[in-house]
Amino acid sequence: MAVLVDDQLRRRLLVDRHQLGPSARNDRTIAQAVDALALLHSTDPSTPYLSLHARTNASPHDIDRAFHDDRILFRHTTLRRTIFAMPLDVVTLAHGSYNTRLATILRRNLLGWIEASPDTSVPAERFLDETETATVELLRSKGATTGRGLADALPSLQVTFNPAPSAAYSKPMRITSRVLELLAAEGRIARGRPTGRDFTSGSWTWEAIDDWLGSDGISVLDPDEALTGLVRRYLSTFAPATVTDLSWWTGLPKGQIRAAMQRCEVREVALIDTTEPGHVLADDELEAPPLTDDIALLPGLDSTTMGWKQRNWYVDDRPAAGVFDRNGNAGPTIWIEGRVAGAWTQRDTGEIALHLTGDIGSIARSRVEVEAARLTEWLGDVRVKWRYPTPITKQLNS
Repeated sequence: MAVLVDDQLRRRLLVDRHQLGPSARNDRTIAQAVDALALLHSTDPSTPYLSLHARTNASPHDIDRAFHDDRILFRHTTLRRTIFAMPLDVVTLAHGSYNTRLATILRRNLLGWIEASPDTSVPAERFLDETETATVELLRSKGATTGRGLADALPSLQVTFNPAPSAAYSKPMRITSRVLELLAAEGRIARGRPTGRDFTSGSWTWEAIDDWLGSDGISVLDPDEALTGLVRRYLSTFAPATVTDLSWWTGLPKGQIRAAMQRCEVREVALIDTTEPGHVLADDELEAPPLTDDIALLPGLDSTTMGWKQRNWYVDDRPAAGVFDRNGNAGPTIWIEGRVAGAWTQRDTGEIALHLTGDIGSIARSRVEVEAARLTEWLGDVRVKWRYPTPITKQLNS
């Protein structure tokens, strides 16, 4: 009979493995925090900065340096067609597991749009191949360049298409962003420094992958080998987890996940409130320190909040709870003892507004306020606008 892992133990493991709470922040490096989480969501560009702030004492400048000087963090379009920030070893695993599939989809869609474009009579396959090659060569010769700068220099990137010609709202757009998305997914170019004034900017410069990773670029692994390694990385931090959790997290079919689990030696455990078994690595002893009043203010799309599909053991994710939007994107959350106890947002004034669910007690409330004050000071003049606002964040901003 499988060992039962109750919700309290799962929350203790979460607090410890996801490095929540201030107890070890002074001694924790950016590299250690990134290594523990494996993937930091970066579709909203402020997320990795705020995720690392919650777990370390790194300044925005320190995190900038990790991205752009030390280059221990790499932004890459991969699992679930999402931009993640990750260490280079995880880039290899995620890319090998998912990006052949992703690039195939992106290429097929783009070829259809080019074929229908009135701006070119060149066969779509040839046109796209030549445009991609010219874009990469321009980046190699010119260095970091914005999408607009590339389009100004390459007429082929100025070709327009209509993404939904039958829809009244649709209008022609340049192929620039779609070509760059495809090249990034293929691992041929990399996102460089943002062009805005702070870490909330989602406008990037682009660089040839050679300038980031050397002439070899992203190491190409066999897809099965890559997925096996990725599953191990996930389970080392997120276990226990179900096949449903992993399929959702990766965006891959359950059959592939089950096969990867067999290859990386997992064992089953029983979980509360689900008939689906949980899975842990065979050598995972499931030991965690005693649960304390660990407080954390995590950003929207934080890797912890987004780590599981079946999440009722740490959050009430019903629509009425208001922590997620209708597409399942997590807003900024307040964590106490390994579960979501509320939400927060930053108002235009810079104030951190808090929404706590239920009576958490005066001591815990005081510690939440201390974390909010720490975050206010850290953000300074920066104003964070969530890319996926949730019902609670909208309410707090009204």
